[in-house]
Amino acid sequence: MKPLYLLLAALLLPALAHADIYKYVDENGHVTFTNTPMKGAQRIYVDSISVIPGPSSSKPRTKTAGTTTPRVSSPSPADFPKVDAATQKSRDSNRRQILQDELGSEKTALANAKQALADAENTRTAEEKANPQRYVERLGRLRDAAVTHEKNVAALTNELNRLR
Repeated sequence: MKPLYLLLAALLLPALAHADIYKYVDENGHVTFTNTPMKGAQRIYVDSISVIPGPSSSKPRTKTAGTTTPRVSSPSPADFPKVDAATQKSRDSNRRQILQDELGSEKTALANAKQALADAENTRTAEEKANPQRYVERLGRLRDAAVTHEKNVAALTNELNRLR
């Protein structure tokens, strides 16, 4: 009799482990996935779970700028769109031009941000003299803007160097 109960329990365990998934979007647009039903949540059905294996350690790897990346060993599929060399060269040229234009505008924005920061460090409004915290906040915003533009210039420069 015990083996029958064990068999029945073993058959029911997978049914107990199954959990529905619900998607809830709040008024701010934040998406939450949960296994407990919530008011206004939508039940999501998943047909099957796809598992994509990670790269194995036996594949050859290439070293690029201090990072190790897996080398692709399989050719493109037969139906993969092909582009002739002239078209690809034109696309690369357009990409380079766009990056150079972006770099120029970021350098200009960086120079403007540095100038605004220098001007702000030398002048205080009457309101900022009365409330020094506002002065500190304004300088902080201007420094953050300058740092952001510096990072953008560095990223664009790196991207352009990778093209050459």
